[in-house]
Amino acid sequence: MRLPALLCLALLLAGCAARDNLPDYSASAGQDLPATWYDAVISARDGTRLSATVFQPALKAGETAPLIVHTHGWGGWRVTGPEGFYGKNMMSGRAALKAWKAGYWVLSYDQRGWGGSDGRIEMMDPRFEVSDASAVIDWATAHLPRLRMDGPGDPRVGMLGESYGGAVQLLAASEDRRIDAIVPIATWYDLSDALAPGGQLKMDWGGVLLGLGIATGYDLGKFAQADYLHSASGRMAEPVRAELAAHSLARYCAEGRRPRADALLIQGLRDTLFPLDQGLQIRQCLRQGSADVRLLGMQGGHILPPPLQAWSGLPPFNNEPVIHCGGRAIDLYQGILAWYEEKLRQRPGAADSVPSLCVSLDLDQGLALDELPAPGPVVALPPKPVRPVSSGLLQPRTFIPLQQVAEPSALLGSAEIRLARPLGPGDQALLFASLAIRGADGRTRVLDEQVKPLLNQGATRLNAVSASLAAGDEIGLLVSGFSGQYLFNGSWKFAAVDLQGEVQLPALLPLQPRLAADR
Repeated sequence: MRLPALLCLALLLAGCAARDNLPDYSASAGQDLPATWYDAVISARDGTRLSATVFQPALKAGETAPLIVHTHGWGGWRVTGPEGFYGKNMMSGRAALKAWKAGYWVLSYDQRGWGGSDGRIEMMDPRFEVSDASAVIDWATAHLPRLRMDGPGDPRVGMLGESYGGAVQLLAASEDRRIDAIVPIATWYDLSDALAPGGQLKMDWGGVLLGLGIATGYDLGKFAQADYLHSASGRMAEPVRAELAAHSLARYCAEGRRPRADALLIQGLRDTLFPLDQGLQIRQCLRQGSADVRLLGMQGGHILPPPLQAWSGLPPFNNEPVIHCGGRAIDLYQGILAWYEEKLRQRPGAADSVPSLCVSLDLDQGLALDELPAPGPVVALPPKPVRPVSSGLLQPRTFIPLQQVAEPSALLGSAEIRLARPLGPGDQALLFASLAIRGADGRTRVLDEQVKPLLNQGATRLNAVSASLAAGDEIGLLVSGFSGQYLFNGSWKFAAVDLQGEVQLPALLPLQPRLAADR
């Protein structure tokens, strides 16, 4: 159900239905094309009408240009023009406009159920959202002049988008050989695992996603069906888990259907919806093929509103424009353009400035790597009783010290907690755990604000983190029975529990200390 047009405008939802304003290109063969933009309506393969905006680059007579297809995130809509909300405020929208000004055809469309497009949201179903991406390329091939072509019916195609719009790239590039280069930003490898690790639903993010749909007046389709709504109890319903897993790259990779396109992945360390681990798993999957795959780990991404997470002061998607990779500062937008120059315009070496793997430590420094370092030492869990019913709710969370830092260092990777015996009866996750640092001043901070349910027994791998540490800092676990990121999932176990087992810590690398003037 759509909001009335006036309310849509009042809410700045410029993604209302597009009109088909396709120019007449019949007399333009020997002429220059000016830079301009216009709306179009594209028919999906099942007949659903998709609203789109086409950004035509300035082209000299006889000059061709590759095509970049832009896809928006959950709750969003297409880039409607140079001054539209998405193009001015969202990372992929800004990058799309920069690509247009750099001489690329850019086609931004509303995914089905969003913006001005018809249909309902199918949660990235290969028969619908994924097929729609191929229909958009079909339309562009038939209607846009002077596309750079790889062969008949095969234009040189890149894709760009964050979150929900990143997932469609991964699946579409697995299905459609015409897609040559993709830039998925802050997206998922396994949606069921990202939303509900160990089956425990991230209720705060569930509320944000549902609220975005309701506030913008879109038909949420499957997201509002009974099985999805039943998951509001805090446990993801099995039919939902199975469906979301099937609509994820993890399933495609397990079946050997990985993307063939070269991929520049951008993932956030402080992203509590799709953390860095999701990007690392995407990278691992894609590298099993012949594609060139690189990963930039920025600080931002999906950040919950305060007080659930600290506000970064950055735009709506909370991404910094520049990340540091060793001694090199990389403008993310210039990095994306360099990627397209090499992969779409086929200029060898144009993306040499983009490392194979870059992991930000903070807004001022980071590491350029070929691979993640090997895990750190295994440390026995010291005895420390935790009372789940009150820890993290009525009482502070419990800090369990594990290792003292002797020199300035970079901490990078995932911690794995291996319990020697169950926390209690049944398979319910009774506790929540984070990797944390206690400074010399006694203050404790959760690294990258990442929290994960601690499985009742066996091994639990915490989300990957990165941090620069000072001599005297103490690495440890912060454990509680409740977490603000997992409302309704808390434990009501009254008896204290002892964690018995061991923890494999992330790698600890020597780090050159920064001078006071550099801080």
